[in-house]
Parts: sequence; C-alpha cells; structure tokens
Amino acid sequence: MLYHYTPMQKSINIISGHIPCPSTLGDAQQTYWLLEALVAAGIEVHLYTYSKSDSTIDTTNNHQLSKICSSIKSYPVNEGHRNFSFSAPYATGKYLNARLINDINENNFPILIEGMGPCGLALSTELAHRKIWVRLLTYAPNYFKYLQERSSAPLKKLFYQREAVLSKRILKKINERVSWIVTDDANKKLLANLFLGGAIQILAPFISSSNDITSKTGLGNYCLFQGNLSDAATHKTASWLLTHVFHNLKVPFVITGNNPSPTLVTLAHSQPHTCIVGNPSSTELQDMIEKAQIIIQPCFIKQEADEALLEGIKKGRHCLTNTKTASNALGACYHQGSSANAFQEIIIQLYHHPFSEEEIETRKQLIAVEKTNDILAKECATIIWS
Repeated sequence: MLYHYTPMQKSINIISGHIPCPSTLGDAQQTYWLLEALVAAGIEVHLYTYSKSDSTIDTTNNHQLSKICSSIKSYPVNEGHRNFSFSAPYATGKYLNARLINDINENNFPILIEGMGPCGLALSTELAHRKIWVRLLTYAPNYFKYLQERSSAPLKKLFYQREAVLSKRILKKINERVSWIVTDDANKKLLANLFLGGAIQILAPFISSSNDITSKTGLGNYCLFQGNLSDAATHKTASWLLTHVFHNLKVPFVITGNNPSPTLVTLAHSQPHTCIVGNPSSTELQDMIEKAQIIIQPCFIKQEADEALLEGIKKGRHCLTNTKTASNALGACYHQGSSANAFQEIIIQLYHHPFSEEEIETRKQLIAVEKTNDILAKECATIIWS
C-alpha cells in the first residue's frame, strides 16, 4: 500500500538500529522518548527497526511501541564475516537491508535515522530522491576509540581502531546525502570540523516523561551503576569500576542492567562487596536507585550528562560521573572525578554524608528550566518540516 503525505497530517519514517525501549538505557531509550513525544504532538510515526531474528517485534514485551507507532517493521541484523568490508565499518554494514529500503519507498514521508548504525542506508541510490536526517546520538569515532583504549586483546584493539577510522570516512561520505541533528553545540562543532561544513541542527536530548525529583533524603545503602550492559562501551565502563575503583575500596557496589555477559557477572561476584543484578524490572530498578547512597555513572563517550545520570539526578541521592567538558546547566547536581583515584576519594567523602533537602531543592530548580519533551517535539518537527 502506498501512503500519501498530506499537509494536514504529518507522518515520518524513523529507522532505529535498536528496538526502542523505555527501560533500556542509552540510544534505545532516547529513541523511545522521541517516538513518544512526536506521537503526543500529533505526528504519525512509522518505525523500522532491527532484531536478532527476522521476525515481527514481540508486542507482548513491547506493548508501549505497538500503542504509539502507526506501523512497526523489523529486520534481521547482518552478522558474521559476510558483513566485512574494506571500505565501510562493520557497525554500519550490519544494518544494510534491501527489504527495508523497498518498504520505506512505499511512502514519501521524511526519513529520520537514529544513530550511526543504520545511516549507511542513506547511500542507497534508491533513496537518492528522499530527504534524510540522521540524529547522531553518539559520535562513533570516539566510541570505537574508547573501546580500543580499554581492550587488551591485540586483535580487538586493531578491530576497534579500524572501526574508528572507517567511521570517520563513512560519515564524510554520508554528509553529501543527509542533514544532521546533534545534541549540543560541542557535537555540532565536532561534525563541522570533520565535514568542513554540513547541514547540522541542534536538538537537545529527550528525557523521561516526568521531571519530578523523587530523591530521598538521608543515607542510602550502597553505590550503584546502571546501564545497557549488552553495549560494549557500557560493559567496559562497568569492568573499569570493578577493577580500578572498587577493587580495593570496600564499599558495597551494585551493577545493574540488561543482558550482562558471563564474564562481567563473574567479575562482579569475585569480591564480597560487589555484585550484579541482571535484567531488573522497571520497579526493581527504581527501588535500587532510591535505596542507593551514590549513583555512579561515568560515561567516557559523551561529554554531557547521559540518560543514566539524568535518571540518577531525578530519583537518586549523590551522583558521581567523570569530568565533563561540555557546558551543562545541571552541573551543580553531580560530582565529577578525573581519575579512578579521584572517584575513590569522592566516594569516601559522600558515602556517609546524608543527602539533604537543600540538594533536592537545587535539583528541582535546575530541572525546572530544562526543555520538556513537548517543546523538543515541536523543535524536531520544525527541523524536519522547515
């Protein structure tokens, strides 16, 4: 069936390399909030996403998606040596899919690609006549450089180095076909320097639907790190905390998130004061955040507060992250450490320090001036349909 766009009804195609989900941190969560906000603004969303198997998304486990999207189609991820290329990164090649391109050509709605992964689709000659935007949530060259630095196996280091180099090349190539959406001015400058120009717009990250601060006063019981543990960079960060911060700091430390690897589970349980909780429910996760004394959320890829840190600010007590170079209006809501030793010193200072009403009030005042998803949805629509 061929869909027809009319000026009275705004419709959009959104391509996401991850199944958008409100309970999975990172880009998948960010995409879900985008979908939710656009639909609330009266925009019809057609979602094209990927899963490990070539099957329709399980609407039992993803009922939120089926409620908000007008249509959902899923495609298999191309894995293995057949996806290897000397000219393109593996991270983009695994999302190339001829059937998706055919499906998206059944309508003439604008196309928004979420993240670096699927953006290689923009190079298809069959989409040459389409207007395409890419919302770059994570700068891929920095992502792979981080993995290269944190990997000890020579072959893995070489692979990540190659991915970082090829990611820069394909971004430059794709720049000739798309317009970009980035999260802040620092990322805009990063892309502008890489492209020596380019059509780049800024759209702040979307947030959870509630801006309420529900942090508890007093003392919590442990330090907590949460994240999408199936993501390689998040896995490396969790390992770094276990081996460089809590290896000799005898403070209770809990890691939680989806799909932790057996290696990470073994590492987390190798010491009596550290543990891991895999695949918590939303209720369990909220309970863990509320009971924690310190929310520890380093993110070495992004230079601004990420989704996990924002959740900690809204629902947790003391928050600790790595030093951020991007200006952030919420900087007064969290502590920053420049090294593992600095993390240890800050944790020692905060672990027995009660969280106060004054700190909650500071958070309320700063969060109140942040843009709501309603405003961000309108800004996104202006970018797409201007």
